[in-house]
Amino acid sequence: MKKRILLLVPNDYKLYLLIERNLLEIGFEVTVVLHDSIKFRYKNIFQRVLNTVKKLIDGNNKYKRKLADEYTAEQLLMKIDSFDLFDYCLVLRADFFHEKVLLAAKSKSNHMVSYHYDGLRRNPAIFKLIPLFDKFYVFDEHDIISNNGLQTYLSHNFYFDFAQEIDSIHYDAYFLGFYNKSRELSLLSLFDILTKIYQTVKFQIVFPSNQLEHANLYRERGIECLNEIIPFEDYLRHIEQTKVIVDFLIGDHNGLSFRIFEGLKYEKKVITTNVNILKYDFYHPNNFYVLDSSSMSEKDIITFLGTPYVSIEPDIKKKYSFSSWISRVLDNDLV
Repeated sequence: MKKRILLLVPNDYKLYLLIERNLLEIGFEVTVVLHDSIKFRYKNIFQRVLNTVKKLIDGNNKYKRKLADEYTAEQLLMKIDSFDLFDYCLVLRADFFHEKVLLAAKSKSNHMVSYHYDGLRRNPAIFKLIPLFDKFYVFDEHDIISNNGLQTYLSHNFYFDFAQEIDSIHYDAYFLGFYNKSRELSLLSLFDILTKIYQTVKFQIVFPSNQLEHANLYRERGIECLNEIIPFEDYLRHIEQTKVIVDFLIGDHNGLSFRIFEGLKYEKKVITTNVNILKYDFYHPNNFYVLDSSSMSEKDIITFLGTPYVSIEPDIKKKYSFSSWISRVLDNDLV
């Protein structure tokens, strides 16, 4: 009999579609609940009028957001209450869900775990939710906690290992990320170096609406500027189509990004600013170049790109697949 898993996930980048696909291929029966799957509706005319009054007085939509959060929680509660019992519940980014929704999911599952692929301190509200889970996993070793009744466990990101056809190479180097002022100089400097070496360098930077004034600096260099993130499946297609993957660490993070594990899967060279890569058993200097943004060396980058890729032992590589990852976080020998 197939194991049943309830998946509570944000709709970010439509990452959940690939997680669902991999779970189905492993042999799970999957039920997905998205954090934003409920369209808000006022319960009555009084709520609508009160929101208008408060918006005129306060100049913001805090009251409407509060109503929307409560309405979404109520609707998700009813949805989860209608389900039968699950073997497992996996929650990604628990801070996207109301505590009542998480409690309802816990009551409908034999074992509930969370994986938090963001820094805990970026949203401190997450701390009160940690005790709700049988295990709470973090991807950043600085977020390991074992005190005051709180316990978190270190995991890492992964690469998807469902069956797929590999696309042909279209780009020499590829990067996708959000605009971040702190890494602007190093990102632009690397782009300039790579465009000297290669003909087809594709950098895509996502600019939120309140930061669009910074886009011209990137656009002038030939960098593609986006106003919204592309779906994860499209991003993966670009990863498949490139020779070299570029990975820039976000200041608050120390865990390895998905890009690192995708480089491992597809056997592609990775240029990264994350020095933590040196600690991992799959690290090889021919495959991963740690970029020091304070002393960027064009000569060293050219030397790295000219060395042959060194294949990693299959058993080591398999440890970082989604199938192996889900087995560990669910404490079940699935693969």
